[in-house]
Amino acid sequence: MGSSDLASPSPEQLIEGCIKKDKRSWDIFVERYSKVVYWAIRDRLKRFGYNFEDEDINDIHQDVFIALWSGDKLAQLKERDKAAGWLAMVAGNAAIDYFRRMKRQSPPNSISIYQEIYNSGDGEARTLEEVLPSKAAGPDMEAQLNDAREILESAIESFKPKERAVVKLNLLHGMKHEEIADTLKIPVNTVSTTIARAKKYLKEKLEGKRLL
Repeated sequence: MGSSDLASPSPEQLIEGCIKKDKRSWDIFVERYSKVVYWAIRDRLKRFGYNFEDEDINDIHQDVFIALWSGDKLAQLKERDKAAGWLAMVAGNAAIDYFRRMKRQSPPNSISIYQEIYNSGDGEARTLEEVLPSKAAGPDMEAQLNDAREILESAIESFKPKERAVVKLNLLHGMKHEEIADTLKIPVNTVSTTIARAKKYLKEKLEGKRLL
C-alpha cells in the first residue's frame, strides 16, 4: 500500500494490508470498524435476551479483533467491499459464543430466529405463536419451534452470499433497509426486494414442512 493510499484506503486495500500484518493498515481498520463491531455485539445480546454488562461488551469486542488479527480470519472475507456487514455477523456470533463459554444462558423469553423474521421492523410483525397453528400450544410446541429454527437457518445459509448478508442483517440483526443499504453500499430498492423475496421463500419452506 503506497503512502498516498494510507489517508483513506478502500476496504479492499485496508483488508489486504491487515492480512499482510501491516500495522498502519490495522490501526486504520480498527478505528474504522470499531463502532460496527461494538454495535453488533450489543444488538445481538439484547435481541437474544442476555443480561450483560459493559465489561462483557468490551471483552467480546477485544476478542473479536484479536481473532481477526492473530487468527487471520480476514482472509476468509471474499467480498471485501462488504466488510462492515461481514464484521457485524462475526461480532454477533462471537457475542453468543462468549456467553455460551461462560455458561451464562439466555432467559426463557429470548427472541427466537422465527420471531426475528416476522418482527423485523419493516411492516410485517408476527410472532411464532401467531404463525404456528393453535394445536401447537402443547407438548409438541418446543419440538416444532426447533424444527422451524433448523429449517430457517438452513434456508438462509442456502442463499447467495450477497443475499445472505442482506437477509441476516435484517432478520437476525434487526437493521432497517436503509441501514443495510448504507452498510453494504447497495441501493435500498435492492435491499427491499431481496428481503421480500427471502421472506416469501422462508414462508414456503415452513409451509412445505407444515410448520406454518
